[in-house]
Amino acid sequence: MKKGVYSIGGIIILLFAAFVFVLVPALAGQSDASSLPEYGSYNGVPIKFEEGTEFYQLANQAVQRMQQQGYDFNQEYSSLYYSLAFTQAFNQVVGPMALRDMTASSGYIVGEKLLDRALIERYYNEAGNYSQAAYNATPEKVKRENQTRTENDLEAQRSYEDLFGTFATLGKAKLYGLKVSSAEIEFIRKMGEDLHGFEYVTFDMRQYPDEKTKEFAEANKDKFAKYDLTVITLDDEAKAKDVLKRLSNSEITFDDAVTSYSTKILGNSDTGKITQNRRHQIAEQFKDEAALEKVLALSSGGTSEAVELNNGWAIFRCDGEAVPCDTEDADELRVVSGYIFSHEKGLVEDYYNAIANDFIAAAATSDFDEARSKFEKAKGTIAPFALNYNNTTLVGRSSLGDTAELSGATTNENFLKSAFSLKQGEISAPLVLSSSNNIVVLRCTEIEKGGTSAEDAPRLIGDEITNADAVVVNSAIQASPKIKSNSGEFMAKLTGQN
Repeated sequence: MKKGVYSIGGIIILLFAAFVFVLVPALAGQSDASSLPEYGSYNGVPIKFEEGTEFYQLANQAVQRMQQQGYDFNQEYSSLYYSLAFTQAFNQVVGPMALRDMTASSGYIVGEKLLDRALIERYYNEAGNYSQAAYNATPEKVKRENQTRTENDLEAQRSYEDLFGTFATLGKAKLYGLKVSSAEIEFIRKMGEDLHGFEYVTFDMRQYPDEKTKEFAEANKDKFAKYDLTVITLDDEAKAKDVLKRLSNSEITFDDAVTSYSTKILGNSDTGKITQNRRHQIAEQFKDEAALEKVLALSSGGTSEAVELNNGWAIFRCDGEAVPCDTEDADELRVVSGYIFSHEKGLVEDYYNAIANDFIAAAATSDFDEARSKFEKAKGTIAPFALNYNNTTLVGRSSLGDTAELSGATTNENFLKSAFSLKQGEISAPLVLSSSNNIVVLRCTEIEKGGTSAEDAPRLIGDEITNADAVVVNSAIQASPKIKSNSGEFMAKLTGQN
């Protein structure tokens, strides 16, 4: 069975597995490879989709794998599928290049005996033994390519093994590579030892009653009045006053000034018409409340003074009377609801916190299930899990992040702290999960010991630590300024979209 140097290909694929999909069909019918721009480069070395190159081979293999997995490259998502395939192939090329770069910086040179032993594997027969006949039948050009690729693989493998060890071991420890402390393994094992299970109910803030929205709209009608304005935006006060003077002297029309002078950072890019035209939207652009009031008080056809905004200066023209908010109109109320959730969400949270507190009071005088029945709430359950911020596999993943209504809980410190502060049978205070627009009430149903056993920890947790280290190295490689991608132009040309 083949082993050794060929392992590095699989290793590099695994190294990038957390960041790319394994996907890809034959490229028949697509752009001629010779007409394509380079896909990218590493440290100035171009990576081109040309026959005979590693990138060409890997991209075609990726497309073929995707096709075998059922991806249809002849339908509307073909461009996306090609993009995924070529991204994977590119990463598989630049990954080993980065590792070879690390090796070269150390001064390491592949020894002749090591190279010879690795080269033999390229001429194995089906039985897994070296075949002189296979060697003799190989063209000299291919032999030279085999030598170059094998040497490159060994250079990349050297840095990988220095970081993450080898398949060979000394006792139970891998040769080379970062070592994992037994104390570190035990520390992480104990982090996953205390398991807490819960049941819960949720209060969906997206169900905020229409009458509450209307009540807010009635009390804040001015915020949602619509104004008919056109604007000229300028970089500084001097330019604004110069344009205003020309307008006053009838040297130029307002519409012509929009075309000729406006920086067009507000309003329609062609006409200057303010499209985000409700009072609260316009107010967000102003530095001074008094200036805002003067602009909004303009009569139809009136032009403002030069006024300072948060980003530059502007001259406004009023094109019609303001339209008040119609609180009986469903579309208007949807606008108000959007404003509440983006600017006044505390009102919604307070409303549901009060209901959740009523639920908690009811549960305290009866029990959790009776309160659920009274409030017509479905019960959710969370299987026992360990305190684990961001659901890392080091500690042991839970199902906490798999439920839409608990989205964001794995990175919500207040939620996790409150949950794991509960004793068995205790009910939490209302917990806000803004990312899922839910307020949650938990009841701790069980506390038990579990997680990884001390016997399995060195193997299971040790491997997870190594995987985490690999992700860090991968992140560093992906962020390297030596990697340049031209994928946008390349994919547009490949798929005929330019």
